[in-house]
Amino acid sequence: MCNRYVPPKRVKVKLREQLYEAEFRFEDVRPTDPAPILLADGLREMRWGWRVPWDKKPLTNAKSETLKELKIYKDHLGQRCLILTEGFFEKGIHFTKSNRRLFAMAGLWRKEKEGEKFTMLTTTPNETIAPYHNRMPFLLQPEQFDEWLGEKWETVLTNPDKSPLEKVMKQPELF
Repeated sequence: MCNRYVPPKRVKVKLREQLYEAEFRFEDVRPTDPAPILLADGLREMRWGWRVPWDKKPLTNAKSETLKELKIYKDHLGQRCLILTEGFFEKGIHFTKSNRRLFAMAGLWRKEKEGEKFTMLTTTPNETIAPYHNRMPFLLQPEQFDEWLGEKWETVLTNPDKSPLEKVMKQPELF
């Protein structure tokens, strides 16, 4: 599943009548990398991936369909976040919204002994992603940002943004 995305260099987002603006130094984000994350109370830097006892690798993705059933997620449903991005990669192909505009992926976050960390929600693929993978990040429309971070988050879970994406490029083969 998605284990690489492109964070924005500059953010200007209005959330709950508050305007958040920031510039970032981040390049592509991969598991365990720091990234800008938007919470209801502002922007924070967190690392991608939760520690789990059953795997040495961090838990980077969470199936949206099982979010309310699995204990690992249920304990953190009140800790929702927006993962700000300009695109993500799947099978070496870079996917973006039209005009490469900023968008957000739904996530959960939690505090661990090493600091705050987040995991990305996933859902079934839209028509653009389906030929490449059976899952995709849970994308949000801008009008869903407040709802995801607020009291209406459960209605958002049933309505991911499945609008078509643009394929930007395929990475060159490395080997």
